[in-house]
Amino acid sequence: MITWSLAPVWLIDFTGSLGMIIVSTMCLMTTRAMARSFPENALVNYLLWFTAAIFAFSISRSAGHILQHILYFTGHSAVWKKLSPFSGSINTITFVVIGSVTLYFRRMETIMKRMARDRDKISNFSRELLELNKDIETIVSDRTRLEIALRIAHEVRNPAMIIGGLVRRMNKNLADDSPESARFKQIQEQVENLETLVGKLDLPAKKGSGSFSSLDLNVLAEEAVDAVQAEADRKGVIVFLDRAAAPLIFQGSRHLVKIALMHILRNSIEACDGGDTIQVITEAGDKSVQVRIEDNGPGIPQEMVTHIFEPFFSTEEGTTGIGLPYVKQIVEDHKGTIALAGGREGGTVVVINFPPLLGELSRTQTGDRAGG
Repeated sequence: MITWSLAPVWLIDFTGSLGMIIVSTMCLMTTRAMARSFPENALVNYLLWFTAAIFAFSISRSAGHILQHILYFTGHSAVWKKLSPFSGSINTITFVVIGSVTLYFRRMETIMKRMARDRDKISNFSRELLELNKDIETIVSDRTRLEIALRIAHEVRNPAMIIGGLVRRMNKNLADDSPESARFKQIQEQVENLETLVGKLDLPAKKGSGSFSSLDLNVLAEEAVDAVQAEADRKGVIVFLDRAAAPLIFQGSRHLVKIALMHILRNSIEACDGGDTIQVITEAGDKSVQVRIEDNGPGIPQEMVTHIFEPFFSTEEGTTGIGLPYVKQIVEDHKGTIALAGGREGGTVVVINFPPLLGELSRTQTGDRAGG
C-alpha cells in the first residue's frame, strides 16, 4: 500500500494563508489611502469597509490554519480540537459582517444617487433663476431709465410752461423795439428749447421702450435657433427653421424677444427625446407677424394647458415655473399675444403674434404672393 505525504498540501495551505494575509493587508492600506483622498465618496467608503471585513476574515481563517498546522506538528492536536469551534465562529461572524456591509452600502448607494439627482435639480433651478434674474435686470434697467426720464419731464414741463406763459403775457404789453422786449424774446427762446428737450424725454414713453427698434422676426428666429443648437445636438433633437420669404418687420427689443424665443425652444428641447424634432415657422398672419414653434415631444396634458402661464406652475419637477409667465410678459409688453396648444400628432405648439410695423404687413403679404 502506497502512502502519500501530506507535507505539500500543508505547505500550500500554510503559504496560501500567509499570502491571503499579505494581500488583504495591501488592499486595506490601498482603500484607506483612497478614503483619505475621497472621504465623501460612497463607493470608496464601501470598499474600505469591505476590505476591512476581508482583512478580518483573512486574519481569522489564515491564522487559524497556521495555528492548526503548528499545533499538529508540535503534537498538540487536542488543543486545536478545543480551539477550532471558536475559529469557525469567528469566520462565520466575518461572513455576516461582509454581507451586512454589502447590503448597507447598497442602500447607501441608492440614497447617494437620489441625493445626486436632487443636487442636479437644485443646480438647474439655480441656473434658471440666474438667467431669469439677468433678463429681469435688463427689463428693470430699461424701465428705470424710462421712469427717470418721465419724472424729469414732468418736473421740468410745468415750470417751463408757466415761465413761457408769463413771458408771453408780459411781452405783449411792451413795444417791439424796447430793450425789455428783446430780453423777454431771449427768455422765450430758451423756454422753447427747454420744452423741446422735455419732448425728447417723453419720446421713449410714447414708443413704449427706449430700446425698441425695427426688427425682422425671421432674423430673431434664426438667431434663437443658432443659440440653442448645441443643446439640441447634445440631446439628439433635430431643429428645423422654416423662414418666411419676405421680412417680417415689427417694433420691439431684440434682446428680450430673442430671450423669449430661446426659452420656449429650451423648454421644447428638454421635453423631447433623442430623434424628436422641433420646427420653427415664421410667417405673416392676417394682422400680425407670427412665429410658431412645434415639437413632437410628449406634449402637455389638457388640464395643465390653462395654467401653463401662471407663475410658479411647472409640468416638470425641479424647475422654477416662472419662465413661461416671464415669456408671456415680454410678448404682452410688445403688444403681442402668445398661445399654447397640443399638436395634431402629439407634442406642443406655441404661437406668438406681434403687431407689424405700420405699412410693412401689406408689403410682406404682397411679397409672399409675388414669391408664390
